[in-house]
Amino acid sequence: IMYATIRGDMVVAQATSAELAKFGIPAGYKNYAAAYCTGLLVARRVLKKFGLDEAFKGKEEIDGADYHVEDEENDKRPFKCILD
Repeated sequence: IMYATIRGDMVVAQATSAELAKFGIPAGYKNYAAAYCTGLLVARRVLKKFGLDEAFKGKEEIDGADYHVEDEENDKRPFKCILD
């Protein structure tokens, strides 16, 4: 995740699918599931960097129901990322 400034591009956080091996995923780093997991990894890193990792926990109980963080009552709003 990056943003542009007059001084140049600033990197907030990054993740690669090869890092998924550290989390117990032994193979398959070039598929849609790996892309999704890599996106989750970089999102958690950004939340941690800005001290929001405790404020936005995500889905804690897996029950198949839709989850939208916007529905929670928080003073802060989640980040919105536009992929370009």
